[in-house]
Amino acid sequence: MANWKFHSLISQDTPALLEGINIWDYYWHCLDKKIQVLGPFEGQIYYFKAYQIKTGNGTLDFVAGEYSSGQMGLYIKDDYSDRRL
Repeated sequence: MANWKFHSLISQDTPALLEGINIWDYYWHCLDKKIQVLGPFEGQIYYFKAYQIKTGNGTLDFVAGEYSSGQMGLYIKDDYSDRRL
């Protein structure tokens, strides 16, 4: 099972880049999954939806949602969470 790490705060009036792609320029396909994440500042638990974007170079998976403060957060897969040390 993948873990997700905080990437950035986002807002609809500014570009939000993942791997150089502005996610606002693409349709977000909802994967019908809710993912548990931790708020970046207070450590509160949130359940945000998982999304996928299809680009000319492949797909991008991410988690996004709105915090109780009204800000939106973006999370990406933690590539190191499934590896054993």
